[in-house]
Amino acid sequence: MRAALLEACPGLRVDDIRPLEGGYTSRQWVADTDEGQLLAKHPVRSPDPEHMRRLIAATRHAADGAVPVVRFRAFQPHAAALGGPLLVQEFQAGTPADEAWDGLDDRERRAFAAELGTIVARIHTCYGPWFGDVLGRERYDDVRAFLHARVDNQVGKAGPTLPAGLIERAGRALHAAVDTVVPEDEHPALLHGDLWLPNILVRNGHIRCILDFEHGRWGERFMDFAKLYEHIFDAFPDGLVPFLEAYDRQAGLPADWEDRVRLGNALHSLSTAVYFARWNPEYVPQYLGELETWLATPAG
Repeated sequence: MRAALLEACPGLRVDDIRPLEGGYTSRQWVADTDEGQLLAKHPVRSPDPEHMRRLIAATRHAADGAVPVVRFRAFQPHAAALGGPLLVQEFQAGTPADEAWDGLDDRERRAFAAELGTIVARIHTCYGPWFGDVLGRERYDDVRAFLHARVDNQVGKAGPTLPAGLIERAGRALHAAVDTVVPEDEHPALLHGDLWLPNILVRNGHIRCILDFEHGRWGERFMDFAKLYEHIFDAFPDGLVPFLEAYDRQAGLPADWEDRVRLGNALHSLSTAVYFARWNPEYVPQYLGELETWLATPAG
């Protein structure tokens, strides 16, 4: 890693380098250098350099919207020492919110939720020129076309270990919901795509950085609510009101926001079941059960 870091940043003096625990899709190291502490990141689950380019682009769009994010130092699409891409960014000191959460009382958690609502709204008020890939590799003219393609993509990726009948029923119901729930004139909003506590860095009681825009895209903003509900508000419903109030002040909540959140949650259940069928099959039943519940619950 030291050789790869010097390859990406010629002239850098590296005084020390050590592995950083954590991270689900990449190997990471912290380096003490003459430019300060840097984080070197080598993706292992998605080693395509385009994946890192999307991360960089989405993060920079968020920075333009006053979202607290990291700054990048260098990107090497193919570091010879690693045989794959390397991303170098500033190291942000702090504690991942999932590690800090148990130490917060209810008042502190509600304050965290309100702060998060403002930051998520800032992300969603970064508007794009199209729906789809932030790099423009895949573009859709309107939000419904974007969502229909998303449904088709997930249904198409569902492997033989998933129940075909349920996946097909969910696909048909999601397509119908897209045409009835989502307004055609919605603006393309920047999505983080992976909003949950491990990707939120806290320091001195405040959110200091939103990490890992690896799944960032221009899309339907309420798709981003699904993981927030799953990983924060389902277990701490008292935080939902301050989150929504802060979000509403910054980005506005339309009259149909609950229906759109419900649709986003169902699409999240489908895509997460498809993802975990490949990587963590033990989690799949939870998301299939959520799909069954959504299908059995009348809209509205």
